[in-house]
Amino acid sequence: MRGITLLTATLPAAMLVSLAFAPTPAIAQSEPSTERLESITVVAPRITRERQRGGRMQVASAEQTAQVEFDDLNLDRTADLFTLEDRVQEAAERVCKELAELYPDGEPSTEVCVRRATDDAMAQVRYTARTRVGMR
Repeated sequence: MRGITLLTATLPAAMLVSLAFAPTPAIAQSEPSTERLESITVVAPRITRERQRGGRMQVASAEQTAQVEFDDLNLDRTADLFTLEDRVQEAAERVCKELAELYPDGEPSTEVCVRRATDDAMAQVRYTARTRVGMR
């Protein structure tokens, strides 16, 4: 009888071990996208605090985004890269000002928001410019 109890106790463990080492089915992987990105996303975050009933503070985050189109630009040209940088800067200023109007007590300041949103978007610009060289 004791042997049966031991067997039933170790059977689930053995099944788990065998499942852990069982070959997994192959997952179909999609081919890398050949779509060309024609816009840059500018994201502006803002942290807000609101006093709730009972004096508790609730922290929330808000976000505004803008799409900066550049399908009319040739990123092989320095002048067009500067044009795209100007568009990104203008979009960052616009969305950060909108957030500041919606959440005047939020953080970061509008200036810091613009700098961060611009820096993040410029990383997308640099990546896109590197990967698009000679594609036009």
